[in-house]
Amino acid sequence: MKRITTILLLLLALGARAQTLPLLYNPTDPRSMAMGGAGVALDAHAWAADANLAAAALSTQTFAAGVAYDYWAPTPLPDQRVAMGGWYRSGALAFGLSGRGSFARPTEGAGLAGEPLAGFAPYDLALALGAAWMAVPGLAFSASARIVSSALAENLTGTAFCADIALQYAYGPVRAGIAAANLGGNIRFGEAATPLPALVRGGVTYTSLWADVTGEVTYLAQAGLMATAGVEARPLEQAGQPRSWLALRAAYHYGPADRGLPSFGSAGIGLYFSGLSIDLAVLFGSPTLGSSLSAGLSYSF
Repeated sequence: MKRITTILLLLLALGARAQTLPLLYNPTDPRSMAMGGAGVALDAHAWAADANLAAAALSTQTFAAGVAYDYWAPTPLPDQRVAMGGWYRSGALAFGLSGRGSFARPTEGAGLAGEPLAGFAPYDLALALGAAWMAVPGLAFSASARIVSSALAENLTGTAFCADIALQYAYGPVRAGIAAANLGGNIRFGEAATPLPALVRGGVTYTSLWADVTGEVTYLAQAGLMATAGVEARPLEQAGQPRSWLALRAAYHYGPADRGLPSFGSAGIGLYFSGLSIDLAVLFGSPTLGSSLSAGLSYSF
């Protein structure tokens, strides 16, 4: 009887979310969100450990770290999300970390013994550590290990381990990347188990003086194919000068409406001052994700 009740609670909880642990495939930092979730073929930013840590080994910078806050999917019930990330590069090696959390509003229901669960707030947490290596100039590989914890109800919690592997290649104005993420089998909630949202992403970016144009395709297990096209414009950039203080971003993401990450448009802005970055993003054009917001603060040198 306990096993049947656990499975029923699991099905009800997952039915409201469409996919297990959406934190593991949703964008959680403002640059990724403004670029429609794309990032596997972009240069390294503070949250590169979530996008493609191999980019950190190819970076000309030594260090980056940042924090972000998201107000995610305000219709019908918003999640509050936080993301912390950073990496350090020494020669051909780079080491990165990522911490993410998603906190839903309190839900009502009944526990295994019929006790009321009013006031319980479901949450997901993920912590990752990884390393990247530039094997030859322009080509880098990375691998990360992640621990995941999820609480769908007061008596329905699970923990799992998974891994990411990725590579990135940069030659002239072209940068390409591929990554496989959330590899690790199932997460167990009591006696019931459900697959982690494993995914494979591939993308290409073309860089000019004034803009980066990127395209990315993702296959998400149990959901199917998704695609993103985005641009990061730097209208004030000048050749031979330090990085422009302004970046404007926009993208369109296509995805299945009933599971995974549904279609939406996105826009954002980045402001840079002596290594300090302030980034903002907003989603639109989606009944579920429209008006989602992200704000982040990071520092790099």
